[in-house]
Amino acid sequence: MVTNPRRGPYSKGVARRAEILKVALDAYHTSGRQGPSLKSIAEAVGLTEAGVLHYFGSKDHLLVEILVARDEHDLATYDLSTLDGMWELLAHTTRTPGLIKLFVDMTAAAANPDHPAHTFMRLRTRAILGLIENVLGPGHEWQARALLAAAEGLQNQWLRDPSTDIVGDLKRLQKALESEPADV
Repeated sequence: MVTNPRRGPYSKGVARRAEILKVALDAYHTSGRQGPSLKSIAEAVGLTEAGVLHYFGSKDHLLVEILVARDEHDLATYDLSTLDGMWELLAHTTRTPGLIKLFVDMTAAAANPDHPAHTFMRLRTRAILGLIENVLGPGHEWQARALLAAAEGLQNQWLRDPSTDIVGDLKRLQKALESEPADV
Protein backbone atom coordinates (compact mmCIF):
# COMPACT_ATOMS: atom_id res chain seq x y z
CA MET A 1 0.00 0.00 0.00
CA VAL A 2 1.33 3.44 -0.98
CA THR A 3 0.63 6.30 1.39
CA ASN A 4 0.60 9.99 0.66
CA PRO A 5 3.51 11.60 2.54
CA ARG A 6 1.66 14.98 2.61
CA ARG A 7 -1.38 13.50 4.33
CA GLY A 8 -2.55 13.88 7.87
CA PRO A 9 -1.15 16.18 10.53
CA TYR A 10 2.00 16.97 8.56
CA SER A 11 0.19 18.59 5.63
CA LYS A 12 -2.17 20.31 8.03
CA GLY A 13 0.82 21.59 10.00
CA VAL A 14 2.48 22.93 6.87
CA ALA A 15 -0.74 24.67 5.85
CA ARG A 16 -1.24 26.08 9.35
CA ARG A 17 2.33 27.38 9.44
CA ALA A 18 1.82 29.07 6.05
CA GLU A 19 -1.41 30.64 7.30
CA ILE A 20 0.28 31.99 10.43
CA LEU A 21 3.15 33.37 8.35
CA LYS A 22 0.75 35.11 5.94
CA VAL A 23 -1.23 36.66 8.80
CA ALA A 24 1.97 37.76 10.55
CA LEU A 25 3.41 39.29 7.35
CA ASP A 26 0.15 41.13 6.69
CA ALA A 27 0.09 42.35 10.30
CA TYR A 28 3.63 43.72 10.05
CA HIS A 29 2.89 45.16 6.62
CA THR A 30 -0.02 47.22 7.92
CA SER A 31 1.26 48.03 11.40
CA GLY A 32 2.85 51.15 12.74
CA ARG A 33 6.46 51.54 13.79
CA GLN A 34 6.21 49.20 16.77
CA GLY A 35 4.78 46.32 14.78
CA PRO A 36 2.04 43.96 15.92
CA SER A 37 2.24 41.94 19.09
CA LEU A 38 2.64 38.19 19.04
CA LYS A 39 -0.64 38.08 20.96
CA SER A 40 -2.50 39.94 18.17
CA ILE A 41 -1.06 37.58 15.54
CA ALA A 42 -2.05 34.56 17.65
CA GLU A 43 -5.57 35.90 18.12
CA ALA A 44 -5.91 36.53 14.37
CA VAL A 45 -5.18 32.86 13.64
CA GLY A 46 -7.15 31.50 16.58
CA LEU A 47 -4.18 30.25 18.59
CA THR A 48 -2.35 31.10 21.78
CA GLU A 49 1.10 32.69 21.57
CA ALA A 50 2.59 29.31 22.49
CA GLY A 51 0.53 27.73 19.74
CA VAL A 52 1.99 30.12 17.16
CA LEU A 53 5.53 29.54 18.38
CA HIS A 54 5.00 25.77 18.15
CA TYR A 55 5.07 26.14 14.37
CA PHE A 56 8.28 28.20 14.32
CA GLY A 57 10.30 27.12 17.33
CA SER A 58 10.74 30.63 18.75
CA LYS A 59 9.60 34.19 18.27
CA ASP A 60 12.94 35.05 16.64
CA HIS A 61 12.52 32.24 14.13
CA LEU A 62 9.03 33.55 13.31
CA LEU A 63 10.39 37.07 12.84
CA VAL A 64 13.11 35.86 10.48
CA GLU A 65 10.53 33.89 8.48
CA ILE A 66 8.44 37.06 8.16
CA LEU A 67 11.45 38.82 6.62
CA VAL A 68 12.07 35.86 4.30
CA ALA A 69 8.44 36.02 3.16
CA ARG A 70 8.71 39.80 2.69
CA ASP A 71 11.82 39.42 0.55
CA GLU A 72 10.21 36.67 -1.56
CA HIS A 73 7.19 38.90 -2.14
CA ASP A 74 9.38 41.88 -3.03
CA LEU A 75 11.45 39.84 -5.50
CA ALA A 76 8.26 38.71 -7.22
CA THR A 77 6.75 42.22 -7.23
CA TYR A 78 9.60 44.59 -8.13
CA ASP A 79 12.06 44.48 -11.01
CA LEU A 80 15.28 44.60 -9.04
CA SER A 81 17.39 44.36 -12.17
CA THR A 82 16.97 48.13 -12.63
CA LEU A 83 17.62 51.16 -10.45
CA ASP A 84 14.03 52.28 -11.01
CA GLY A 85 12.77 48.97 -9.62
CA MET A 86 15.04 49.33 -6.59
CA TRP A 87 13.87 52.91 -5.98
CA GLU A 88 10.25 51.75 -6.29
CA LEU A 89 10.82 49.04 -3.68
CA LEU A 90 12.54 51.45 -1.30
CA ALA A 91 9.68 53.94 -1.70
CA HIS A 92 7.26 51.12 -0.89
CA THR A 93 9.12 50.31 2.32
CA THR A 94 8.27 53.73 3.71
CA ARG A 95 4.65 52.64 3.63
CA THR A 96 5.46 49.63 5.84
CA PRO A 97 6.96 51.02 9.05
CA GLY A 98 6.34 47.81 11.00
CA LEU A 99 8.44 45.83 8.52
CA ILE A 100 11.21 48.44 8.55
CA LYS A 101 11.31 48.28 12.34
CA LEU A 102 11.40 44.48 12.23
CA PHE A 103 14.23 44.59 9.68
CA VAL A 104 16.24 47.07 11.77
CA ASP A 105 15.71 44.99 14.92
CA MET A 106 16.73 41.75 13.22
CA THR A 107 19.76 43.45 11.62
CA ALA A 108 20.99 44.42 15.07
CA ALA A 109 20.21 40.98 16.50
CA ALA A 110 22.10 39.34 13.61
CA ALA A 111 25.38 40.63 15.03
CA ASN A 112 25.17 37.64 17.37
CA PRO A 113 26.31 34.58 15.36
CA ASP A 114 23.98 32.38 17.43
CA HIS A 115 20.86 34.41 16.62
CA PRO A 116 18.43 32.98 14.03
CA ALA A 117 18.76 36.20 11.97
CA HIS A 118 22.54 35.90 11.60
CA THR A 119 22.64 33.50 8.65
CA PHE A 120 19.60 35.09 7.00
CA MET A 121 21.14 38.58 7.12
CA ARG A 122 24.52 37.35 5.87
CA LEU A 123 22.91 35.61 2.89
CA ARG A 124 20.54 38.52 2.27
CA THR A 125 23.39 41.01 2.27
CA ARG A 126 25.27 38.92 -0.27
CA ALA A 127 22.17 38.68 -2.48
CA ILE A 128 21.35 42.40 -2.28
CA LEU A 129 24.95 43.35 -3.03
CA GLY A 130 24.77 41.07 -6.08
CA LEU A 131 21.60 42.81 -7.29
CA ILE A 132 23.14 46.26 -6.84
CA GLU A 133 26.41 45.24 -8.51
CA ASN A 134 24.46 43.84 -11.47
CA VAL A 135 22.70 47.18 -11.90
CA LEU A 136 25.86 49.29 -11.46
CA GLY A 137 28.00 47.03 -13.61
CA PRO A 138 31.22 45.11 -13.01
CA GLY A 139 33.86 46.57 -10.73
CA HIS A 140 31.49 48.58 -8.54
CA GLU A 141 31.60 46.42 -5.43
CA TRP A 142 32.53 49.22 -3.04
CA GLN A 143 29.81 51.49 -4.45
CA ALA A 144 27.28 48.67 -3.93
CA ARG A 145 28.42 48.25 -0.31
CA ALA A 146 28.15 52.02 0.26
CA LEU A 147 24.63 52.15 -1.19
CA LEU A 148 23.47 49.17 0.86
CA ALA A 149 24.98 50.60 4.05
CA ALA A 150 23.34 53.95 3.33
CA ALA A 151 19.97 52.29 2.63
CA GLU A 152 20.08 50.41 5.93
CA GLY A 153 21.19 53.49 7.85
CA LEU A 154 18.55 55.70 6.24
CA GLN A 155 15.83 53.21 7.19
CA ASN A 156 16.99 53.47 10.79
CA GLN A 157 16.94 57.28 10.58
CA TRP A 158 13.49 57.17 8.96
CA LEU A 159 12.13 55.29 11.96
CA ARG A 160 13.21 58.19 14.17
CA ASP A 161 12.29 60.90 11.67
CA PRO A 162 9.74 60.02 8.97
CA SER A 163 10.70 63.13 7.01
CA THR A 164 13.96 61.37 6.05
CA ASP A 165 13.93 60.99 2.27
CA ILE A 166 15.32 57.48 1.89
CA VAL A 167 14.91 57.29 -1.88
CA GLY A 168 15.96 60.88 -2.58
CA ASP A 169 19.07 60.61 -0.45
CA LEU A 170 20.04 57.28 -2.03
CA LYS A 171 19.51 58.64 -5.54
CA ARG A 172 21.80 61.57 -4.74
CA LEU A 173 24.40 59.22 -3.26
CA GLN A 174 24.19 56.91 -6.28
CA LYS A 175 24.72 59.86 -8.63
CA ALA A 176 27.74 61.00 -6.59
CA LEU A 177 29.18 57.48 -6.66
CA GLU A 178 28.83 57.33 -10.46
CA SER A 179 31.67 59.83 -10.76
CA GLU A 180 33.97 57.70 -8.59
CA PRO A 181 36.21 55.18 -10.30
CA ALA A 182 35.21 51.54 -10.22
CA ASP A 183 37.28 49.06 -8.20
CA VAL A 184 40.78 48.65 -9.50
